[in-house]
Amino acid sequence: MNALLLAAMPVVLMDGTAPDFNRWLQIKPAIAAAVECRHVLPMHVLNGITPDAPGSWSLTPARSFTTFGLPVTRIELFIDPDGELGASYTAVIEKRSLAQVRKQLKLASQRGRIGQLSADQPGAEVQVSCAVAATGQG
Repeated sequence: MNALLLAAMPVVLMDGTAPDFNRWLQIKPAIAAAVECRHVLPMHVLNGITPDAPGSWSLTPARSFTTFGLPVTRIELFIDPDGELGASYTAVIEKRSLAQVRKQLKLASQRGRIGQLSADQPGAEVQVSCAVAATGQG
């Protein structure tokens, strides 16, 4: 029973608040598409998630979440409210080396990407990021 309850938990935000489970199910595909550089993530998708942090969100999925088949610990999103600086969608990958992540990205098709996809390791964590030039979507 405990495992079932844990599997049904919503995303937990860095500030300790959480959108309801149905809300997470609604935004999860859009977040996955943005992190994988397949589609721009419109700001309105994240309305009400963390209103005190306009343009910047840090989400920690309490439920299994993957991108490019890699397990994600945290998602960091930046969308310039004015559209001048573009957007950045980052997935922090767990339990994988930078070499493993880069190999997985290489296996994924790079065609049709909306921005620049990269993998790096600025500290202890490996990150996959999609950087999109000015979006013009306020």
